Amino acid sequence: MTLEEKIIGILKENKITYEIVEHEPVYTNPAMAEALNVSEGETVKSLVLTTKEKNMVVLVLPGDKKVNWKQAAAGTGTKKVSFAKPEAVSAAVGCEVGCVPPFGHFTTLPIYMDPDLVKKNHVYFNPGVHDKSFKIKAWDLKKLCKPNMI
Repeated sequence: MTLEEKIIGILKENKITYEIVEHEPVYTNPAMAEALNVSEGETVKSLVLTTKEKNMVVLVLPGDKKVNWKQAAAGTGTKKVSFAKPEAVSAAVGCEVGCVPPFGHFTTLPIYMDPDLVKKNHVYFNPGVHDKSFKIKAWDLKKLCKPNMI
């Protein structure tokens, strides 16, 4: 089962309305927003971070936000976080960096979410591939991720 198929299964199982939008391959949130003709803030940035203790976590932000490293570390209960190595991301999540979805990963990872994300009506995220985006209600994203809000 692909990561995309797993995500579709989770959406259906939870009776979440979603829309699949196909587009040219994108590797950044600005490119994704342009391909979808939406604001960058409506796109979801899912970053896999490694804590000082070598644990991996997922930080989910609006696409137009940058990581506040001190806040991310404090929110995840550690002194320091950094980007996880691409090969570790691929093994844990099931896709390469640049199209990490906010949920549905192959390994159970703690998810931390910026509360500004759920203030949106709809958001768009990559389902583990660069040429598709899923559109769902922001509130449904929170429900699916069961995140710690930071």
